[in-house]
Amino acid sequence: MNSPKPRILNGRLAAVIAELRHGEMIFIADAGSATSKQSLTPMSDDVEQLDLSFVPGSPSVADVLPVIWEAGDFESIIVTQEMAAANPDGRRLVVTVAGEENVHEIPYKWDFYRLRDRAKLFVRTGDYAVHGNVVLVGGYSSGVIDVDRLVPKSQ
Repeated sequence: MNSPKPRILNGRLAAVIAELRHGEMIFIADAGSATSKQSLTPMSDDVEQLDLSFVPGSPSVADVLPVIWEAGDFESIIVTQEMAAANPDGRRLVVTVAGEENVHEIPYKWDFYRLRDRAKLFVRTGDYAVHGNVVLVGGYSSGVIDVDRLVPKSQ
């Protein structure tokens, strides 16, 4: 018997998780992720933003990732290629949550930003870990996904 999915108290986050469809993405970001038009990497206006940050470090990606993963139907997690070296604890967490076969890596610059701009929801945490951002891809685990189809080619 399957255990019940966790109850998300934030109404907007719960709604997006419930409405997420195959291939749609939730971007979980650290506290320093710039999103304004004045930043070096401004975020698309099409991406909804949800700021969960409270104080430095809280909530962390480690706090929200396992709960969101369990609450929804996700097929994979995408991280930066640099995460394993820069943030080994974060990389271990991602593998623990999703399983190595469901973790995919892409270049940080600029592919990760392009993927961020296609997310259905951008969730800011209070995390300060380097290369701690993760992208959850909606759907059921279906083996290897074609990450190249998710990330537009560099111009």
